[in-house]
Amino acid sequence: MSGFSMISNKRIYFFWVLLLFANCNAYSQLDKKKNAKLNSDLVFSWEGGKKNRESNDRIFNFIPEGSARYGNNFELNPGHGRFFTKGLNLKNIISQKEWTLEIVMIPSDADGKMISFPFAQLLQKRKALFLKTKSLAGNSEVRFKINGHDDPLHFVISRTRSGIEVYQNGQLTKTEISGDKVPLGNDLSGIVVGGNWFGRLYRLAVYSSLVDGKSLYESAQSYLGSINQIIPSLKVRCRLKEKTRLPRVKELGPYSRCLVYNLYNVKQVSEGDLKVPQVIAVAHWAILDRNYVKGVPSKIDEDVDLIIERYALNPQLKSERQFNDISNFDAPLFYDISVPEILK
Repeated sequence: MSGFSMISNKRIYFFWVLLLFANCNAYSQLDKKKNAKLNSDLVFSWEGGKKNRESNDRIFNFIPEGSARYGNNFELNPGHGRFFTKGLNLKNIISQKEWTLEIVMIPSDADGKMISFPFAQLLQKRKALFLKTKSLAGNSEVRFKINGHDDPLHFVISRTRSGIEVYQNGQLTKTEISGDKVPLGNDLSGIVVGGNWFGRLYRLAVYSSLVDGKSLYESAQSYLGSINQIIPSLKVRCRLKEKTRLPRVKELGPYSRCLVYNLYNVKQVSEGDLKVPQVIAVAHWAILDRNYVKGVPSKIDEDVDLIIERYALNPQLKSERQFNDISNFDAPLFYDISVPEILK
């Protein structure tokens, strides 16, 4: 090969490297601009398992009220209670012509009030969601079906200049105008999750602009994969052998909730894999929001039906106040996952 050819090839190679670098840099700058735009329009963001939920350089947490609890992915599990934000003001969204909600959740088995905002309210009725919205132009309500029930679902709900647009797991979902014209009458400034809603909320984000539903779904894939791990539950009939006394509320100190441990003999397993007979320890909610929980097993030698999970698979419980009077510290530990209800 001549020296001239070698020089020409080097120049061509250098040209392509330079062109590739320029293109990559251009795409990188576009991505940065796109992300910067998204971040500037992101007015609230929360995700189970993350300690910091920042909004406009402030950190907002959901505060449990009543019998609300966290799940094993630190998701919100309101049940008969609810979660609410403190110090958050989203009333200005009412005046926005466009906004977007990103929601990752598992639906409830029953009807309930799912999430309330100053500008919108999301309710579940059977296998459909109803969205009431409030804006300067007036109120509206749409209905859309839930496709799937057991795995976490990803929703992107947007108010556009032409109406409401809903993406479910990256697919545009058909919406119907609801016949219910009752206006949205709440006077909230922040967010409330729950209202006799027995689903689970894993992620919630609010944007003050229109955001593409497919893009948000694609960016959520790794998170969806991390929470889509089914923890096997067990349905068992047990006989109470030892119980922990119910503590007085003042014994909680700065805590507002606590668990107590009981010891059981397993008599029958109707669902799941567990040896019979076997002695197990089960953690039950005893106090929630400084109120006693209904129906904590307390009669020695009484048979009770329980739905339980292995305690080790529920890391959200480690920071809770706990009381334990049982004598067998080697018994396998489980957690009672039935929906608690507090005494009023």
